[in-house]
Amino acid sequence: MKKTLAVLVSALLLTSLFAGGKKEPAKEAQTIKFGVTPGTIRTAVVLLADHLGYYKEEGVDVEIREVANATAALTSISLAKGELDIWGTGIVPDLNFIANGSDLVIFEGTAAEGGAIVAKPENVAKFKDITPANYNGIKIATVRADTAWVVSRAHLEKVGVDVNSIQVVEVDSQVNVAEAVNKGEAVLGFLPAEFARKYAEKVDVVYEVGELEPLYVCCRQVTARTTLEQKRDELIKFTKANLRALKYYSDPANRDAVVAYLAEYSSQSTDYVYNYLFENRTIMTLNPNKQGVIDYYYSLVNAGYFSGDIKIEDHVESTIYDEALAQIKAQYPNEDFYKTL
Repeated sequence: MKKTLAVLVSALLLTSLFAGGKKEPAKEAQTIKFGVTPGTIRTAVVLLADHLGYYKEEGVDVEIREVANATAALTSISLAKGELDIWGTGIVPDLNFIANGSDLVIFEGTAAEGGAIVAKPENVAKFKDITPANYNGIKIATVRADTAWVVSRAHLEKVGVDVNSIQVVEVDSQVNVAEAVNKGEAVLGFLPAEFARKYAEKVDVVYEVGELEPLYVCCRQVTARTTLEQKRDELIKFTKANLRALKYYSDPANRDAVVAYLAEYSSQSTDYVYNYLFENRTIMTLNPNKQGVIDYYYSLVNAGYFSGDIKIEDHVESTIYDEALAQIKAQYPNEDFYKTL
């Protein structure tokens, strides 16, 4: 009887031991689906991370998917049905969707700055002098909610210009901004810097807007809140790979290789790609810059683009970037580049 009891106790102990040591099934890795507009290279860091194999090395599967435009991308992301996870171009559409009820979260940067103020060549000197006398009551041309105009408007207001006196002509394309200035239908235009140079035969640059407001937020990376929660581990790995690609991009020794690849990818000339990436004041940055996004949001509210009823702070997430950067610094302790971020 004692022997039987001892065997039974031993069996129970072994069962308990194995049950306690039983591991939960490993979480299945999930694919990150990143949207791009065909031919656009503003998301250069992501394209390079994919091209250089950094996503695979960091253990995350990333699919680059072409999307027609921001509205289509953000609609798909908002539905969170798995067709698209991240959009990384533009910030105004992101904030517009958020302001209208979409539960989206900005979690990473893509680029800062990148806008320009343009005028006819004979008017450049005058508008270099930003004073109420030169700017009050003028007529300007812009595509609706263009970042260059929104940021410049806030700057003009800070230096005493009556921004409400400025007549805003909204047109449907960048080329029509340049045409409006060239034809005298507006004295100033607001454009992405690459378009300002593309239409140099029609207009000249007065200011690159980053000269007035350094490091203002431009393109950000955005996802649905449910996606952020479900794919957090993958998003951290995604960001680590992007940080490595940013380091590669930032090394002058790699410029020729960067330009060659992105020219091939976009079917643009190497001159266009080089100027876009390295001559314009377009700064690649992955920092989500939470305060910058909040400030930009309220600039849009003040400009009348939407009411500002939502709490924008709840729609900007910085911990994924912070954790990815901490991991990459630990992984590459001797790399000075990461210490500058």
